[in-house]
Amino acid sequence: MPQDTIISDLTVCLPADRLDRGCRPGTWRLVDYEVAASDDTPGFVGTMVYAGPGMDAGELTLPLDASGPHAIHLGVHYPGQFGQAHVRVRLTDDPAYTLVRAETQSPKDMNGIPEDLAWSHTSKAFRDFQVSEAFWKVADLSGQDLVISRFNQGGRGGAYGDAFANLVHVRLVPLTPEQVAAHEEELPRPDTRRLMAMNDGGIFASLRTREDIHAQFEPYRESDVDVVLWACFKGQTCTYRSQVGRTPTTEYNPFDRFSLHEGWGQVLENLEAQGIDFLDEIARGAHDAGLRIFPSLRLQGPKPVPVNMEMGTLYQSRPDLRCRDHKGRGVGHLSLAFPEVRRFWIDLVCEPLERGFDGVHVIWCRSRPFVLYEDPVIERFRQLHGCDPRDLGDPAEDDPRFWEVSAEFVTAFARELKHEVAARSQALGRPLEIAHNINLTRRDNLSLGVDVETWVKEGLVDYLMPHPAVPKRAAEWIGWLVDLVRGTTVKLYPDLYPRRQPPAASLHSGQTLYDLGCDGMALWDTYSRVYRISEWAMMKRIGHRDDLARWREQGRGNDYFRVLDFEWLGDRGGDPRYFQTDG
Repeated sequence: MPQDTIISDLTVCLPADRLDRGCRPGTWRLVDYEVAASDDTPGFVGTMVYAGPGMDAGELTLPLDASGPHAIHLGVHYPGQFGQAHVRVRLTDDPAYTLVRAETQSPKDMNGIPEDLAWSHTSKAFRDFQVSEAFWKVADLSGQDLVISRFNQGGRGGAYGDAFANLVHVRLVPLTPEQVAAHEEELPRPDTRRLMAMNDGGIFASLRTREDIHAQFEPYRESDVDVVLWACFKGQTCTYRSQVGRTPTTEYNPFDRFSLHEGWGQVLENLEAQGIDFLDEIARGAHDAGLRIFPSLRLQGPKPVPVNMEMGTLYQSRPDLRCRDHKGRGVGHLSLAFPEVRRFWIDLVCEPLERGFDGVHVIWCRSRPFVLYEDPVIERFRQLHGCDPRDLGDPAEDDPRFWEVSAEFVTAFARELKHEVAARSQALGRPLEIAHNINLTRRDNLSLGVDVETWVKEGLVDYLMPHPAVPKRAAEWIGWLVDLVRGTTVKLYPDLYPRRQPPAASLHSGQTLYDLGCDGMALWDTYSRVYRISEWAMMKRIGHRDDLARWREQGRGNDYFRVLDFEWLGDRGGDPRYFQTDG
């Protein structure tokens, strides 16, 4: 049987003038090491490549000298004392790079996961005297090399350019015909495209080039993801040149988090200087990867003082349209009790449909309240119950009668949105769908005016995506929603939580949700899941509903991640007692 190949001598990377033993600008530092032998791997020596922030280290190409289908595993060093490291990799023929980061775990990642799977969590622990090796993907390596790069731009928004980058080694595993057949079985089919991936804007400050944009969709290629939910807006502030909402500026304003702290305006200007229309490129990138894409809307207002200067045109010009507390004081949200507000949000979320987006997505599990004590609410409450809701005590929101009145206005929004999407679908000549993120329980939803039962009964939604604020056993809360959508056209896509799950855990979670009656799964903040490459290698397959039980029995994915000890790294031994220096 063919043996694994470990490429550990990265001094062979090209061009050679981008390699250096010191810290010459534009280069990657060469660092020698030795990995200790383990139960399943002989020890080996090598030279890694390391790049630091501010060095402007250029792209490297590592010859692979391989042909045919292989499983590719990447070894990376994560220097705990100096923050998270990253590396970007792509094969020669890949349309865009893949971002690789540390697959750290925390105790909360076991919430809702049975104790007999705790090993899948604890076995991923690693320290800075170790190397983490993670499975990336399967590919035919004939004529292909590995391209290595990093984010060189640092600055606002926690950009990766402020972090170190490195690659320790590459392990190539040639596949047998049986293994190739197993891999082909895992590839997506129409009946397995049961996943929705949310990109909630957490990567926006790091988008500098066209490849950066397309790299956001590259992990979903050959996955079970059908729809990407893309955050085009945070409240009224847009990540593109909107005709409806507010586009962030580049002027200095320490009180505006989008212009200063996250640099959205500068990102747009940089892309436009390259001839890139951001919204068009987002739609193109998704469709090129075989995905549908929906704009994702949070109905939020500006943050409080001091970072409160991203309030948007309607919020700023029409304070009378804001929510009011029981004393009549303004609240940092627009109220859906007003037709003008409902119209504004609908126009905003539907604007990307004209640019090729395939549906709309609204988030109801964040950005509360949607309705409070505005005049239309007070008047309607008086009509129905003969009293002022403000006289019921604070808060009246605990009273189911107040929930029902609130729901009239929130449901009006859902109806008007459905009508607008249907009209645009007819005008554009293509099907458009609606997805809503909701809370877990009937009470949690109704207390915000979100009347899920009416939405399902009237066909106002295509996908319901309940999102847990805290991960817990799905059997405790999912039953009423399964019963609600049964026999309807509405699909139930609960969030796969916790976000960070090794393969054994995600297979358990996926099978559990399917067995409870769910149609598919949503993945909140997927941008922070995909760079955990060994976890994503399995998570992206859990649309294969009928295969999960068998894969669990086979232990599929249990070998996707391992930790190896350094015998020697740089100028010192890897003994954990002496590796780190205090002070």
